[in-house]
Amino acid sequence: MTGNNESAPAETEKRAGWAELFRDGRGKWTLLLNLGVALHALDIFIINTIMPTVVADIGGLSYYTWASMIYMVGSIVGAAAGHHLRVRLGRRSGYIWGGIVVLIGTIGCAIPPDMLTLLIARFVKGLGGGFVIAQTMALVRDNFDLTVRTRMLGTITTTWSIAALLGPFFGGVFAEIGWWRGSFWSQAPVILLFMWGAWKTIAADSAQEPDRRLPWRRLVMLAAGVIAIGITSQIHDPVANLGLITLSCFLVWLTFRRDEQSSEKLFPTRPLSVFNAVGLAYWVYFLISALHSALLIFAPLFLQEMHGISPLYVGYLSLVFSIGWTIGSLSVSGLSGKAERVTSVAGMIAATVFILIFAWAVLEGSLIWLTITITLVGVSVGTTNVLMITYGMSVARDGEESITASSMQTIRSLGVAYGAAGAGLIANLAGLAQGIDIPTLERVAIWVLGATALTPALCALCCLRAVTWGWQFRSNK
Repeated sequence: MTGNNESAPAETEKRAGWAELFRDGRGKWTLLLNLGVALHALDIFIINTIMPTVVADIGGLSYYTWASMIYMVGSIVGAAAGHHLRVRLGRRSGYIWGGIVVLIGTIGCAIPPDMLTLLIARFVKGLGGGFVIAQTMALVRDNFDLTVRTRMLGTITTTWSIAALLGPFFGGVFAEIGWWRGSFWSQAPVILLFMWGAWKTIAADSAQEPDRRLPWRRLVMLAAGVIAIGITSQIHDPVANLGLITLSCFLVWLTFRRDEQSSEKLFPTRPLSVFNAVGLAYWVYFLISALHSALLIFAPLFLQEMHGISPLYVGYLSLVFSIGWTIGSLSVSGLSGKAERVTSVAGMIAATVFILIFAWAVLEGSLIWLTITITLVGVSVGTTNVLMITYGMSVARDGEESITASSMQTIRSLGVAYGAAGAGLIANLAGLAQGIDIPTLERVAIWVLGATALTPALCALCCLRAVTWGWQFRSNK
């Protein structure tokens, strides 16, 4: 459980060293929780690599992008229901059942005769991934006190970066030998290892709310909102896209509104209010994810079409962004007090500046500056991200600690979805739907990257509010 240092004033907090992650029984937790993250992260990077081979085998080219989108829908719904699974079944059983759903979805992805079956399996696997990642964050909060929690979150960031490196390679090997199904079958032993580790590591416990009802109406409403935002990637009419984004925002808002009125919540109290400490943290997660999504979706288009840069180099840029993110997370994980607060704001200010320089580099086609700036954007985002996750966990209201930690992934995934849709709408309004000639792409790049640079600027304001007002809530925890 969380330690007494959770109550200490922010100015006197002291961060433990990296070795503390493996002392006093924390080593098994460090390994287990990072394995849980890996189950979710690897799949995200594998599927994009093998999809050309998949459609060549079972067809369904018109649904090419749906394999990723429907997984995202499942993972958002699963993450939103993660706390429900935990309190209804208990910590150990809830975590293991998340693994079981991942295993069922994985097997389903390995045996489909057609695209429809694959999409159903992708949804199930996404659901399980959401269950696991949400409960992983809650278990981080449970088992790593404030002195070592940021270090633990830094290792999770590293796991994501490793997945970004190994996922495409892993999927590419199976695609190369013509057995794309093997990329799923080979995951089954790892999932079983995860389930065994959960059984051995997490003590048997009783369910907190064994009679808790599944809030299926809110989950369906949330899923419908995510599907609406996902469909925008298939439509290039700005009016239709704006309508879908509006519909999605309404459905997601209604989900949060209904949840606020329920006694069996999916989210903590006032999760999106900037007058609430947790709300500040959640807006940071949302905006950082939106930034990441918009930047890495459109940069490849600009670079390949405007400057003829190879897909290999574009993939390399995504990798160095992830590495920069990890470097930023690890480098600040020992900060505390004033340094921690100032760095959380400075990271987003730096990200704004570096994205603007990256936009210039895109227009000029400078490979050196592209590499330098995308890496520095990653470093800047990583510094703020890990500090604000720690902040969000430590300012949770009494009795809402678990639901606050477990619902973080839902907010982050929503940020990814809305970031992609928003950038797509801006691109179409700037003329992308009319063609991809160089003048049009330059205009689109200016608008999309300019809007993307506003995202960390808004994020910096949220962090600044946390520093000057919201952080005091953490000091009193």
